[in-house]
Amino acid sequence: MKRVAVLGGGGVAGIAWETGVAAGLARGGVDLAAADGFIGTSAGASLGAQLAAGLRLEDLLAAQLDPPPYSKEALRPYSQAAADAANRKLMDKVGGDLGEARRRIGAFALRSPTVPPEERRSIVAARLPGALWPQRWLGVVAVDTATGEHRLFDAASGADFTDAIAASSAVPGAWPAVAINGRLYMDGGIRSLTNADLAAGARHVVVLAPLGWGDGNPVSGHLREEAERLRSAGSRVDVIVPDAASLEALGVNVLDPARRAPSAAAGLAQGLALAPALATWNTDSLFTTTGDKP
Repeated sequence: MKRVAVLGGGGVAGIAWETGVAAGLARGGVDLAAADGFIGTSAGASLGAQLAAGLRLEDLLAAQLDPPPYSKEALRPYSQAAADAANRKLMDKVGGDLGEARRRIGAFALRSPTVPPEERRSIVAARLPGALWPQRWLGVVAVDTATGEHRLFDAASGADFTDAIAASSAVPGAWPAVAINGRLYMDGGIRSLTNADLAAGARHVVVLAPLGWGDGNPVSGHLREEAERLRSAGSRVDVIVPDAASLEALGVNVLDPARRAPSAAAGLAQGLALAPALATWNTDSLFTTTGDKP
């Protein structure tokens, strides 16, 4: 594909921030929604589904800035800093074996008490434009709880659309693993917070990463390496991470629905500010910018 938008994980606050950034860029003439394909991980799977289905960014933004009172989104306790610290300890225990680390996280996911799977599925379904895969290509990433290996689900995978989005968003310890074709899957962020390397072969890749570069997370924080690998293979790559105002808006718990409106507003401001530098997206030219120093 010519242009791919990679949308990373970051909970309900991350969905809101990514929506705000994309809307801000669009107001400035940079239409990420016109990408040839989308790769979504966790939060990014939901937004990717919406964009691939052709939903209007302004409508999506409005729903984040002023969430409807009947929203099904639910608060779950979570700290990315704590998850990063736990993953550093885990990697020490397994001697740096990523596969073993991910399998242990999978076991943790399966033994953790969460809401019933049908309740979680209802929450995810309420975000989606329908029950069928969109016409434009969308790939969403999940991780097998037993093997620790990732799976890229798309329309050709045979997976139910809603189940695939829910699997990609199944944060271990917060949300239940999702059964697809006899396997149990957890959040795709256990492989990578963005899985940007799966855009290999694209001419131009734009990455929105609500959780930043992830440098403190040895299990999932591989964005710098992924971006460099893509560039080395000839892709043009841009990474957008939260600036200071966006980090404050996202807060310490990205699974808190109360963070949606401030995160969307901060993302909108950041997208508007970045748009002039990214105007070359529409002509498929090179641009490079980040919310912080690379």
